[in-house]
Amino acid sequence: LQYNRIDPNKRFDNFLTSSSNKLAYEASLKVSENIAQYNPLYIYGGVGMGKTHLLNSIGLELKENNKVMFISAERFMYQFVKSLKSNEMVKFKEYFRNTDILLIDDIQFMNGKEAMQEEFFHTFNALLDRGSQIIVSADRAPNKLSRIQERIKSRFSGGLVVDIQKPDYELRKKIIEHKAEELNSLYSDKINVSKEIQNFLSTEITASIRELVGAINRIVSFSRIYNKVPNLAETKVVLKDLLNLAENKVTIDLIQTLVCKFFKISKNEMLSSRRSRYLVRPRQTAIYLTKILT
Repeated sequence: LQYNRIDPNKRFDNFLTSSSNKLAYEASLKVSENIAQYNPLYIYGGVGMGKTHLLNSIGLELKENNKVMFISAERFMYQFVKSLKSNEMVKFKEYFRNTDILLIDDIQFMNGKEAMQEEFFHTFNALLDRGSQIIVSADRAPNKLSRIQERIKSRFSGGLVVDIQKPDYELRKKIIEHKAEELNSLYSDKINVSKEIQNFLSTEITASIRELVGAINRIVSFSRIYNKVPNLAETKVVLKDLLNLAENKVTIDLIQTLVCKFFKISKNEMLSSRRSRYLVRPRQTAIYLTKILT
């Protein structure tokens, strides 16, 4: 059985750090130097923040001298069901319980799967007993995991829990410069993305690192197709869907606040059951705007 999907390109030396992800990076380094020091190590953060990169880096460092298994929770579930169907549960248990390092990605996908959680719990305990290292990643903190057994959450919380926060401006700038250099080294004709565009991307795309890398890939592809580096206006057109994500944050609460301010009434009046004329018009305006903008 070949579960490992370790990517040789995701290493510690090409993981860029700043204050937003430094703690997770340092903890991962420590674990790869001295296993079972923090057990389990639980890394959480939003989509595209570098959790899989860190798990991959740990796996790469340790696979020389240890039996490493790197698997996603979804794949663990698939193998579990497959083993159940083919009556090979003993083989499944032996395989997972005889590893030195178990890296599990996206543990939140285990939610609601009772039988699988049961199996995972026993595997977890068996590995701890034999002194193996367990590293887990998820998109939220252990206590925020939904439909996962309390005892599993408790085990996760008992190790070292670190989070990766949204990339700050310094990290976003670093990533764009690094990615632009990386893409240039792949091609003979160098394309220099201007400082203005690099600053624009670092300021505007704040959601995730993956989106940031996607944006620079698009700019470079545009440059190669049209044989020119886009100016700021063209950049906005090329990335319009990514930039919209940040712009279009109109909420019902915001609409209510602005309409109340414009018509000089309080929010309590607007939300009351009274039907005086001076309240009905603002109320209908707010409903109209909500229907159009949200």
